[in-house]
Amino acid sequence: MKSLWRIPLLSVGLALLGGSPVRATPDFLPEASAYHAYVDSTILFAFEMTPNREAFIEVINLGENRRCLSVERISMRTAEGQPLRFDSFLYDGRKSKLDGNPRACVRQRTRRRFELGYSFDFTEEVRKVVFLVGRLAYRLQPVGGPDYRKFVENFEKINIGVSSDRLKKFQLGVLYGKSIYGSRIRCRRVAVPFVSKGTRGPVTLLSTFPRRTEKARKKKETGSLSIALKLDASGEVVEAVPESSLEFGLTERALYEVKHWWDFAPAYRDGKPIAAEHRAKVVFRVEQDN
Repeated sequence: MKSLWRIPLLSVGLALLGGSPVRATPDFLPEASAYHAYVDSTILFAFEMTPNREAFIEVINLGENRRCLSVERISMRTAEGQPLRFDSFLYDGRKSKLDGNPRACVRQRTRRRFELGYSFDFTEEVRKVVFLVGRLAYRLQPVGGPDYRKFVENFEKINIGVSSDRLKKFQLGVLYGKSIYGSRIRCRRVAVPFVSKGTRGPVTLLSTFPRRTEKARKKKETGSLSIALKLDASGEVVEAVPESSLEFGLTERALYEVKHWWDFAPAYRDGKPIAAEHRAKVVFRVEQDN
């Protein structure tokens, strides 16, 4: 893999083979790629953009609940920071891509593959791919083509009928070992239009409740801090400065979350997007660690 494997994976990989929950690291950086992946003990996502103006999502739902993903709850940006929005899911080739179903649902212990319809200009690489399901944000990790193919090939070896949590974790550990893809985190989403025909300030569309650092957990440190932001005309964060600080790496974790994973709609003046200043508040809570 590329530089995103700088994070320590050994301890997490060993946890896959033990009794601990399968949980991906929260600290990888979003990078532009045509391929993105996510895995934990309840669900796996594979996302692929193709040169033929197509996009595919493959899902293995190992959990006991039906999961549905709506097109308006997919958050993506190009490498240059422009937001991308799909129009529909396409279930088969008999429908127009713009007439497809707006939701893709996968029953428990089921595998399905969906094609996505879109009308934006094609880009071969996207970044910050986030699937919002309920109150959780599944943040997909960018991977290269060979790693993506290995990831998907392992789908054929997964026994989706397994109901035991211990067996699920064991088989994922055997297939994926120390390779951890993506992260899952609690989030809050605001249903506000990204664009405006009038004048308004910037809007926080997606915020997260990040897990504390290991040292903060041991010291039982919690708290919140405000971050002053400068956003460009596409809502991208160009500068983030903490207005206060927290100990044990929590300030750095808060900056990481806001800069890389929060979503902002830009400010508008007379129907045109403009650069503006904004403020974000990051809260660390004990319950978010679980």
